[in-house]
Amino acid sequence: MELKKTFETAYAPDAVWQGLSDVRLVAGCLPGASIVEELGPDEYKGKLAIKVGPLAASFAGLISIERRAAERIAIVTGKGADAKSSSRVNAKMTYRVQPSTATAGGSQVDIDSDISLAGALAQFGKAAVMQEIANRMTDEFVRRFEAQLAQMHAAAAAGVEAEGTARADAATAGAVDRAATADAAAMDAAAAARTSAADAAGTARSDPSAVAPNDDAASTRRAAQRPAAAPPPATEPAAFDAGNMLWAIFKQRLAAFFRKLFG
Repeated sequence: MELKKTFETAYAPDAVWQGLSDVRLVAGCLPGASIVEELGPDEYKGKLAIKVGPLAASFAGLISIERRAAERIAIVTGKGADAKSSSRVNAKMTYRVQPSTATAGGSQVDIDSDISLAGALAQFGKAAVMQEIANRMTDEFVRRFEAQLAQMHAAAAAGVEAEGTARADAATAGAVDRAATADAAAMDAAAAARTSAADAAGTARSDPSAVAPNDDAASTRRAAQRPAAAPPPATEPAAFDAGNMLWAIFKQRLAAFFRKLFG
């Protein structure tokens, strides 16, 4: 017998196609269905438990899937048997995902099935009965499937937000590390300048002639030493002041950098 079913969903065709391509997700949404074993690419062992009137059956069998991703079409074929009732089933189902004509941005899924029943279950497998079973199973499947899509969508959105936050945190941490490195470098430079100036001042006091003859400041100090009444040259404080100046400039540049970075 042939059965036709169509359902609408608010999710985009690509998202619906991706969800329907996950066989275990689909089996988890289909009442009574389960995947027992993966035999190879798009080939599985599965089970489907169903009850029609007083008769309950659990079909165990094989499932294979052929996909046409460019068209968003898949063909699912399966066969199985219920050992208790000696019922057998062969089925072929084709589903197609396309943009919805009723919901903007949504999807429409068309399902065409061809089902053949044999054995005890066949006496209950009239077209009207099977269509009603298909309707109920489809309604329950859509409800569960949309819930799964909602979870997947929320997880994807949370992942994007977390990635953006991580990138922002990494950028801030990098800026702080660069600032700390620059701070350390400036302090090292200031310390080196103070040490150099102190050494130069000590040399000048112990041996004024050691100062280079083209040093104007040193020449001025030697000229000031010639009169007997002139006081000895004062200790040069420039090194310490230079350090303070470098530190002040660094702080200004660092403050400007953070104002530019964080507004």
